[in-house]
Amino acid sequence: MVICTGAPGNGRDEMLLRLKELSSFHYHHLFDYIVEEARLGGLTLTKLNILDFYDSQPEKMEDYRRSAIERITGEIEGREGVHIISTPLHFEWKGRRFSGLLKEEVETLDPGLLLIIVDDIVRVRERLSQDPQWREQKFTLGEIANWRREEVSGVYELAKGFTPSKEIQLVAYGNGEAFLGEVIFKRRKKKVYLSHPITGEDEAFFRNVQGFASQISDHYIVFDPYMIKDWNIVEAWRRMLNEAHEKGHEMPSRFRLTVEYAEGPKKYELDSAEVEAAIKNIRFQVIDTDYKIIENCSAVVVYHPRENISAGVMCEMVYARGLAKMVYVYYPYEPSPFFEWYSTRLFQDEKELRDHLIMESKPSGQTPLDLYTSGERENR
Repeated sequence: MVICTGAPGNGRDEMLLRLKELSSFHYHHLFDYIVEEARLGGLTLTKLNILDFYDSQPEKMEDYRRSAIERITGEIEGREGVHIISTPLHFEWKGRRFSGLLKEEVETLDPGLLLIIVDDIVRVRERLSQDPQWREQKFTLGEIANWRREEVSGVYELAKGFTPSKEIQLVAYGNGEAFLGEVIFKRRKKKVYLSHPITGEDEAFFRNVQGFASQISDHYIVFDPYMIKDWNIVEAWRRMLNEAHEKGHEMPSRFRLTVEYAEGPKKYELDSAEVEAAIKNIRFQVIDTDYKIIENCSAVVVYHPRENISAGVMCEMVYARGLAKMVYVYYPYEPSPFFEWYSTRLFQDEKELRDHLIMESKPSGQTPLDLYTSGERENR
């Protein structure tokens, strides 16, 4: 059983409903069960009034949620297959905080996996502004960043309350529903974190990164940190600030950025003062999220075709080695001693790294790597 969380606006249920078109599982939207329990009690709850009701009658609301979880538990006991329960862990509403699940309720459900869906904050705000439940709230980027931070830290705190700790996976909305399905249904498939430069790179570079990821994706679940695009805000802000400083200009009141998504580019215009208030939170979350994903992976794969070493990549290598993770590196230049020191193994040929990873993924008794490579040569 899986509990799938993620603050509103991150696309959690949107992804799960699309996943249902690809895979068979039992989908339990906790909100629907709470609404049904309230109906049986003579109340009509909707997305427009449920949090106001929670605010005015918290004990009654928690009774409905407890009954809803009991009903879900009964359904799970009577039906085989994978069960996914969808709900935020907590809500931010009119300056107050409300729980989507309590610790004892998670203990009752006893999930095998806690899954968090996250997306970049500009796209989250855009979704919230179009949702009848949230569009009147007018969230700032800082508030959305805080909400996501509280959601992620709350799930991690819950997981650590179990012995042994529950498995957690952070999945970016940008990964898509097929990737989400792999994380849920292929739990034994090895996971790797794909570390690569981001600053200063163009879309052709990122297409090459994705091309490499696709070559090993049959053998690994490949987590690419650039699937969360908050770094675009950080970089656009830094460039604007540096340019204003160098030219002795005032910082502009607004600035533009373009974000490349799988479905195409999207342009945003942001308020400078709003971003300034949120930027430290955003920057720290970029690092914290990347490190949390590294913790959940068996290895870090570094794809670094440029000579100038990325500071972010170097930090991820150091962090991974501190966790006793394997660090495999593609770097087609003479490395610095520090870069080499934190590499488990360094490859100057991209195909050699790919072949090594494929060989490492195969349990004993399967087709040896030389058959794979010879077959590839025949197909060229």
